[in-house]
Order: sequence, then C-alpha cells, then structure tokens
Amino acid sequence: MGVLYMLFASASFATMSLFIKTLGPAVPLAQLVFLRCLLALPVLLIILRLKNRPLLATARGGIVLRTLFGMSAMHCFFYALTHMPLADCIFIGRAQPLIIALFAPLVVGEKTPRAAWLAIVTGLVGVAMILRPGMAWQTAAWVALAGAAFSAGAHLLVRRLNRTDYPLVIVFNFTLLTGLLTSFTALPVFIPLSGRQWLLIAGVALFSSLGQLLMTTAYRKDQAPAVAASSYSSVLLSVLFGYLFWHEIPQPAAWLGGGLIITGGLLLVRSRFRISAPPAA
Repeated sequence: MGVLYMLFASASFATMSLFIKTLGPAVPLAQLVFLRCLLALPVLLIILRLKNRPLLATARGGIVLRTLFGMSAMHCFFYALTHMPLADCIFIGRAQPLIIALFAPLVVGEKTPRAAWLAIVTGLVGVAMILRPGMAWQTAAWVALAGAAFSAGAHLLVRRLNRTDYPLVIVFNFTLLTGLLTSFTALPVFIPLSGRQWLLIAGVALFSSLGQLLMTTAYRKDQAPAVAASSYSSVLLSVLFGYLFWHEIPQPAAWLGGGLIITGGLLLVRSRFRISAPPAA
C-alpha cells in the first residue's frame, strides 16, 4: 500500500514541476516560493487541527536549520526547472538519496554500508555525465545539483527532527518559516500576476503539499526501501511531460547519466533493504 501512495506522491511532485516550468522565469523566485508557502499554509493548518497536533515544533533550532536548507533547495530547484530541460533537472535531483547516504554518517551518525559505496559512485558518475561542459544550461545544471545537496541536508535534519516532532508539524513549521523569510524579499518587489499565473502557483502549492502528505503516509505504511524505489517513477513522468509540452528529448549523455543515477539509487535501496530485511527463520 505504501508503494501506491508513493506513486501518487511522485505524480504530484512531477505535476508541481510541470507547473513551475510552465510559469518560467517571469515570476521572481522569492515571490514564487513565498506564494507557494502562503497558499499551502491553510491546508496544512486545517489538517493539523483535525489531527489535534501542536502547531509549533519542540526542536526550534533544528527547525530553523531545516528551513534554511529546505528554502535554499527550493530556490535552486525552481531556478533550475525554469532554465533547463525538465527531465535533465529531475535526473540530477534524483542524486539526492546518494548525497544523503554520503553524508548520513556525519549528520545523523548512520553508518553507510560497504555495498552502498558502489551505488554512490555509480550515481555520481551519472551526475558528472549530465554536467558535461559546453551546454548552454550548464549553470542551471550546477544549481540543480546544489539544490539536490541542500535537499539532502534538509532530509537529514528531518530524520533528526522526527525523533522529537510529528512529521506534519515539521512540514507546517518549515512552510510557515519559509513564507515569513521570503516575504522580506518578495513583497518589496511584488509583481502583479495574471489569472493564469495565479492558477499555476495555486497548482504548485496544492501538488507540493499533496506530494509531501502522500510521501509521509507512504513511509508509514510500507518498508522504506520499497517506497524509495517507487519514487523513481517521477523520472518517467518528467520525461513524458517534457516531451508532450516542450518537445524536449534528453540527449544521449543525459539518458546514460540519468540511467546511472537511477541505477545507483536502486542499488542503494537494495543495500538498505538487505539491512532492514528480517533474518530468515
């Protein structure tokens, strides 16, 4: 059942990416992030009240750090989506689990199994192939990689926060703080939006929040390795969306690099599954 939830979560995140890329660079990054948070807050607040959960997290310092990492990741990801092909951006973003495995021993004290190092190296070689020199969107590709690194840091901090706070409380606090921080840069230069742009931003807020809730549910209902493996369906949807809406076809190097990233991710999932699997009777 968790795998099904994760498939829907991946579809939600891919749809969010589609809306962001459709918006393009016409909307300032800070304004886009601010509105995404502002529109998502009422939904998260209603769910928290229905579940009778507290509004504020107990680990305040951890929440601030998670917000800084997550906000940076969001800015990088939104920028990359509007400046490079959709599928290539998602390929690079899927390096996030590999970066998490690389730094987990330092941040949360989790030991990286020996088998996982092959996965990490395989995935990073794939990233290097996509970050090939001479491409017009090379800067955007590096920004996408930075976004994956910031996102990895945010997820590692979430692992620590989960020891003290309910996941939805963490999401709400992150959304609230990110909205407050970006308001200082977004509001002074706020530009008027068309009805179409408001609809697209509402879609970004809706599908990003829906994706987070579905993903949280997925990890509660099934083994983490199986759920993580199903998250790679977002790559297929992104390739399809890129072709249907912008006639984007990934270059051979991007296909090969993306394939290596996904292979590395699945190898990592396999190594985690071996660790978490119960011993045979």
